[in-house]
Amino acid sequence: MHQSVNVASNAKMIEVLKAEFIGESADVLRAALSPAGRGELKDALSGAVLLAYVLAKRCGISFGELDEDVISKAETGITSGHTLETGYGDLSLLKKHFESGNSRGFGQDKKRR
Repeated sequence: MHQSVNVASNAKMIEVLKAEFIGESADVLRAALSPAGRGELKDALSGAVLLAYVLAKRCGISFGELDEDVISKAETGITSGHTLETGYGDLSLLKKHFESGNSRGFGQDKKRR
């Protein structure tokens, strides 16, 4: 019975996190339109990132796995010539950020490539 309580509790927490993630996403949209802007946007974006990592953990995905997938998606965008890369170089910058270890606290060894 203890196991079923943990499963039910985890399932409920996943639903709560999904709802909070949607709310944080709405905050990102509102903040992007706000004249006060930058501080609110930074707060909403960091909240969305935090919730993404915690939601991944609750779903059995480690922080390191999520980091690796972000890097992989960046690499795919780089090689496929995504506009964010060809026009701005954003994906290369993000990949370097993750690999440098500057994304404090999340994942394992960012200096692996």
